[in-house]
Amino acid sequence: MRKFFIIIVNVIIISAILIFVVLYSRFEHRESYGRQIEYFENTTVTMERVTANYLEGEQRICDVWAQYINNKGMTIEEATEFIRSSQVLGITSAHLIKVDSLTGLSTRPKQGKADDYAVSYKRVALLENADWIHEIGKSINVTRAYTNPMNGEQSLAFCNKITLYDEQNESSVPAILLRVLPISELEQKWVFPQTELVNGELSIIDANGDYVLKGYGFKNSSFFEFYKSYNPTQQASSEKLFNRITSSTGFVSMINSHGQPCILAFTPVSATAGWTLLGLVPAEDLSVDTENWLLFGVVSVGLLLLFLCDLFYVLYLNKRLQITAREARSANKAKTDFLSTMSHDIRTPMNAIVGLTTIAEKNLDDVAATRESFRKIGLASNHLLTLINDILDISKVESGKLKLNPLTFSLMETVENLVNISQPMIKEKNIDFNFRVEQLEKEYLYTDQLRLNQIFINILSNAIKYTEPGGNVSAMVREENSEKSGCVRLIYVVADTGIGMSPEFMAIMYQPFSRQIDSRVNSVQGTGLGLAITKQMVELLGGTIDCQSEQGKGTAFTVVLDVQMADRQREAALPSSFDVLTGDDDEIMLRTTEDNHEPRCYKINELIGAGSKSAEPENDNSDLNGMHVLVAEDIDVNWEIISNILGMFGITCDRAENGRICVEMMSKAKEGSYDLIFMDVQMPEMNGLDATRAVRKLESKWASSIPIVAMTADAFSENVTECLNAGMNGHIAKPVDIKLIIKEIRRIKERANKS
Repeated sequence: MRKFFIIIVNVIIISAILIFVVLYSRFEHRESYGRQIEYFENTTVTMERVTANYLEGEQRICDVWAQYINNKGMTIEEATEFIRSSQVLGITSAHLIKVDSLTGLSTRPKQGKADDYAVSYKRVALLENADWIHEIGKSINVTRAYTNPMNGEQSLAFCNKITLYDEQNESSVPAILLRVLPISELEQKWVFPQTELVNGELSIIDANGDYVLKGYGFKNSSFFEFYKSYNPTQQASSEKLFNRITSSTGFVSMINSHGQPCILAFTPVSATAGWTLLGLVPAEDLSVDTENWLLFGVVSVGLLLLFLCDLFYVLYLNKRLQITAREARSANKAKTDFLSTMSHDIRTPMNAIVGLTTIAEKNLDDVAATRESFRKIGLASNHLLTLINDILDISKVESGKLKLNPLTFSLMETVENLVNISQPMIKEKNIDFNFRVEQLEKEYLYTDQLRLNQIFINILSNAIKYTEPGGNVSAMVREENSEKSGCVRLIYVVADTGIGMSPEFMAIMYQPFSRQIDSRVNSVQGTGLGLAITKQMVELLGGTIDCQSEQGKGTAFTVVLDVQMADRQREAALPSSFDVLTGDDDEIMLRTTEDNHEPRCYKINELIGAGSKSAEPENDNSDLNGMHVLVAEDIDVNWEIISNILGMFGITCDRAENGRICVEMMSKAKEGSYDLIFMDVQMPEMNGLDATRAVRKLESKWASSIPIVAMTADAFSENVTECLNAGMNGHIAKPVDIKLIIKEIRRIKERANKS
């Protein structure tokens, strides 16, 4: 009885599950179909915006021409020549038609007649009554499709009223300017995304249902006639439907000329008066078959097997749980080991920062020395920030998604920073160290300085770490001619007398978290990320890295990069004759000094007061002076930093302590009060994302469209995407770099000027 009861219970459970699968599959089919229809409707609305933007852009060109002609009082010949010289696209033309005679001139000759520019609209019903042209600025003044009398192409014309000067009668003549574009030009831009909507068709109709533009799937001369031909309805209901189609956004089901059920999506074209965009797609293209009988059979068999083999499954599951537990313990240990060993790479620039801070505190009276210490602190800080970003987001390295931020920088300063950061480790281990710079012809380069700096530091710090006290480390940077135009070839070589590497380890040394198994290596802290990151960066910069090593004898790394030269370079500033006596017991150093005397010995220039100068003037920031911005920031010290930094460039700021206050200030602000908003993301009461969405919904067109730039410590790629999706125009990660801030401000100003 007990066994029979168990069987009955299991049969009931299995039957209930199978019934649920069938019902749920049908429900999912209906839901999926509804989502596909909604997607098609939204896509049609999007295409309306694309169409409207295109129409507005073309109309704007026509308006500019008309305004210029009206302001200058041109004759028809002068106006035609002006437009002909202004046109860029070979596919467009312009017709200037006198209202009284419906004749005029075209900017392009009649097809087959190179010298005939006369055009007549007497046989074209398009311009018999020009009163339909609306007042400038209120709508798009565009015709329906018609035959261009000059070449016979189906075309559209963007129109505007103009006044021409008649020299013979010394009077003004009313005329119409037509900017004529072939229908084929719009059709190339005017298609659905080529995915599951490959069979979708678009058309535009006017308020009477007549086609302005007709897709291949639409029949008859009028859409209303097309609908009634294949979808019999009552007169009253059809009129109600047609009024709905021409006045709102939505969708209806209908039958096309092939007898197929279709979905018709419709939305008004906002840029015009009385036009409607129609999208038509077969219903089967939107239908997803979710009634999967194979799934039903698999579920049935699976449930039966589960019923018969539950004991074996439980035993197997227990075994898997044990394996998973071991893997979890192993992963946790790996994480702990990583967190406990990565401190060395971070401590390298931190050591420079702490040491230079102490030096600056001890030399406060020496302005030059303090300034120099702060400069070096800034360089080390930038390197530390890059290092932390790479460690926290190692997935970028593994997937090759590191991004370059090129800028103009001094190679000499990079080398100097490299030596400064390395000095504490060198002195601590009492290593014999020399650094040579050879054939430095171009000091200023244009590439990602932080990535280049990290390549240099990673390789040199590894050499120092794995060289025992009393050993030797040498580094060399040399410039050579590059095969790439506008570039120099940069050779960076680091050689040491350290412990070396085995052939087995060299085969995997560029893999993340790889470290040589050696008692001397295990005593050195490190993340095992240095070489992996370095190789990724070298390849990202388009270079190569090579290694020669032998256990017990040392290692030599060679990096070759073709780097673009910057426009900015130093000019020679030494006297025509200058003698230098160099004293040193290092033959290599003496040879280096001898090789690097002309305009390369920049430090000598500084000592004798003949410092070199840049070929470019200092940056002119006068374009930023007088700007006024709103900063949404809840942390007092952050507000103090950004307001003071912007103040250095003549930019004034107001503060909003959180997102809610920011929205309130923008809703009450007069138009033009602020040039842009810097928005923190993590704020109390209302965060930056919600605040941005609220600003974008304000009634004031100025307020709702003001540029908003995220200034936040949320620096990962998904955070950037989230900010842009919320309606922001840009993203700057904290700690902020003033160069990036100024660059972002100028980018937004340039975009605003263009629009």
